[in-house]
Amino acid sequence: MKIDMGLIGASGAECGPLAATAEARGFDAVWASESVTDAFLQSQAALLSTSRLTVGTAIAVAFARNPMSAAYAAWDLAGMSGGRFVLGLGSQIQAHIERRFSMPWSAPATRMRDYLLALDAIFAAWRDGTRLDYRGPIYQHTLMTPVFTPHHHDHRIPVMIAAVGERMTALGAELCDGLLLHGMTTTGYLDQVTLPAVERGLSASGRERDAVELYVPLFMVMGDTQEERDAAARKTREQIAFYASTPAYVKVLESVGYENLQPELQSLSREGRWADMADLIDDGLLNAIALTGRPEDMPDLCRERFGGRVDRVSSYFGWPVDDSDRLAEILARFHDEPAAHPEEKRA
Repeated sequence: MKIDMGLIGASGAECGPLAATAEARGFDAVWASESVTDAFLQSQAALLSTSRLTVGTAIAVAFARNPMSAAYAAWDLAGMSGGRFVLGLGSQIQAHIERRFSMPWSAPATRMRDYLLALDAIFAAWRDGTRLDYRGPIYQHTLMTPVFTPHHHDHRIPVMIAAVGERMTALGAELCDGLLLHGMTTTGYLDQVTLPAVERGLSASGRERDAVELYVPLFMVMGDTQEERDAAARKTREQIAFYASTPAYVKVLESVGYENLQPELQSLSREGRWADMADLIDDGLLNAIALTGRPEDMPDLCRERFGGRVDRVSSYFGWPVDDSDRLAEILARFHDEPAAHPEEKRA
């Protein structure tokens, strides 16, 4: 299992030092997130400050850009880094696409399929010199002249998409190199919804499971003392309550018998009663979603719960470990042994 680090909330200026530290500590990748700044700017800063680390966007908002804009940024980042860049895309939600970015919205899985196929056509034109003539239902790219063709390189650009629902998950497994899953998940949801959708997507493309990589930023409730773990648990309850208040995660709640909680949380969110929302996340729901223990416990806890289900993980809230040697030792243990397949674990 690979262990990564998220850069959510970091500015472009902060990403370089953070990525360099992550590389020195032994993380396998860092993921730039489009929250407070452009994910491609974050990625460039991270790549310029490292030499080994994989750097990806998790996510860049696809529908805030057209495929050509995303392709130019990804192509240049892959070239300047010697192929260490991963293009991770997400649809975002309708309100943000229309009201924050002032861009068109339509059925997200259908739009994302067209987006991915357009990207493939653009990359093929640049890589192989073929004529660009993509004509999809939403995107059309039919002009590429030499003056606007980027410098050639041979680095393949892995593409991943963010997915929670079945249609987007199956699409990613069919067309992409990986899936960016959400930390708001359970093993029940993975087994009942996510992994079957992955298998359907792989079957549609005639590929095997090792063709796609599954990444999830996990809620890790960490601390050396009970007091520290309690504080981390409160923060995690607040985040879970925020996600659980939206209809998109009803099936996740349903997988552990908490589906009736969503309307109550949504009602409280509309009243701005955020503290009250966190109080509704009991230990049963917390433990179904989050892992709790000392930082040293996390490698084993991750393997026990997610081994054979996902391929790479990160800690949603980072690591409460100041000692660099201690953290490096913990991270190294994520690579200690291969993950067992879930069917083997349940046998």
